[in-house]
Amino acid sequence: MARILMLQGYAQNEAVFRKRTAVLRKDLETIGVELVYCAAPHLAPQLQQDQISEAERLKKHQLLKQEEILTGWWVANADRTAYHGYKETIHMLKRFWIEKGPFDGIIGFSQGAALAPLLVTELAFAQTANDSNVYTLPKFMLLFSGFVPIAVTSLAGAPVPEGEVAANSGVLDHWTEGRISIPSMHVIGAGDAWVLPRDSHALAARFAESSSVVVEHDGGHYIPTSSEMRLRFKEFVTLHLGRR
Repeated sequence: MARILMLQGYAQNEAVFRKRTAVLRKDLETIGVELVYCAAPHLAPQLQQDQISEAERLKKHQLLKQEEILTGWWVANADRTAYHGYKETIHMLKRFWIEKGPFDGIIGFSQGAALAPLLVTELAFAQTANDSNVYTLPKFMLLFSGFVPIAVTSLAGAPVPEGEVAANSGVLDHWTEGRISIPSMHVIGAGDAWVLPRDSHALAARFAESSSVVVEHDGGHYIPTSSEMRLRFKEFVTLHLGRR
């Protein structure tokens, strides 16, 4: 059975993402695909919450049920020039890739869609550095409401404060227009107010035009479930699994 790594959006969790991808999961199960969900490791401060100390925030989260705790792959600082937790996320996902993978593809939503190509770049760096195939790269990426992160770095990049990521360094230095060659589908909502369509198009432009496709729908910040969209996603995955 083919397996796809699922990367949630910011301020979601595994339970939330499972619910929001239920239709997609059901469709892909019919072609022998298992979706493997990985929980993001960092607590996501609630939007518009009052300023509280880290200790108070952790105590508040401890009182919540597991499915109520919202997480993210990184937490941006106020001006979005640094991402806290990115290095820890990449370290965790590399370990997850070895222990639970390999994976035939990656599906990411929002922050997860922004993370997916960064993760693949990190895996490729590690594969070259280790001169081994322990990090088998995925065959495709299906990305919903993605964007180009402002502040990212590679574990192999310049030193930065622990738990922090310097702006405009590392991985993005290796990204040029159309350089990412792994087949990709970029799903963009014309009415998306959280990730503007222009930002999702900017991410799509980082991929080779010959192996990427952009699909637009009239909706907002969600995974569309119309029959037309469902068929497009299923056909894309089927094609890149080499099943037709």
